[in-house]
Amino acid sequence: MNQFSIHKDVKKYKPFSLFLSPLVLPILNGTVTLVRKRVPLPEGVKEKHIRLSTTDGDMITLIIYTPEKVKDASPALLYFYGSSYFLTRPPHIKRLTAEYALRTNTIVIDVDYRLSPQHPFPAPFFDALKASEWVMTHTDYLGIDPDKIAIGGDSSGATLASNVTLYYRNQGLHPFFYQFLIYPVTDARMRSKSLHEFPYWSVKLNKMMWSLYIREELSLPNEYASPMEADSFSGLPTAYIEVCEYDPLRDEGLLLAKALERAEVKVQTHCVQNAFHSFDLFAASELTKKTMNTRVRALNQAFYDE
Repeated sequence: MNQFSIHKDVKKYKPFSLFLSPLVLPILNGTVTLVRKRVPLPEGVKEKHIRLSTTDGDMITLIIYTPEKVKDASPALLYFYGSSYFLTRPPHIKRLTAEYALRTNTIVIDVDYRLSPQHPFPAPFFDALKASEWVMTHTDYLGIDPDKIAIGGDSSGATLASNVTLYYRNQGLHPFFYQFLIYPVTDARMRSKSLHEFPYWSVKLNKMMWSLYIREELSLPNEYASPMEADSFSGLPTAYIEVCEYDPLRDEGLLLAKALERAEVKVQTHCVQNAFHSFDLFAASELTKKTMNTRVRALNQAFYDE
């Protein structure tokens, strides 16, 4: 491991990856939920929860962050958090999504979708579609500009954002003008070279994630779970794609960026040096603060053509 120059602010937390085991998931998710409830919102942001019925009669929650100084017909970001499809919404996502809202003066909708193994694919995908449909049909209620809705997420949440974007493109619809994809997972076939180069998210864990998520063969197109299996990437919105230098999933994000570029989609790619997957879990890190500046700048440029 010494050949990797992990940023000093996050290197000491690497052993936390050892807790990603199905044997401890119920305890881990319960603890994470308790910690998340204690995370304070930054001043100037309001939080509101909306409960939605799913396609099969269950429930999901949308967490809406609205800056106090937001203007009417605001831009918006529909966001899906990274979960590996089995981890509950982490505390740092509450901080980050609220910060996106405050620093871009836009409305951010964070989707608390259902998780495997209790709710494998296609349930989270359908939840993501349900959330997007609700947002698009309630723009007046939310105070959102329907022409300025971005979609995004981190890790598996970025995958859901890509799945949803591909779905609407295939229907001939284009409800999102921008993609905001943070270290995305893109390929269930696990073909990228970096997956075998770095020790911070093992191939074994990656296989476990996909095996818990995709439990049986379905009639849906593969791209609605694994976006790199799409036949075409044309007609998709402009994208910001962020990857981490020492992330086993780094090349999956870079391959998606290249696929979009070949399809003549405008892409801004940013590689965070000396970082591994989910480094921004540590909000106080100088690396996280610096990267947040880059993300916020990209969002402001998209929302306001700065």
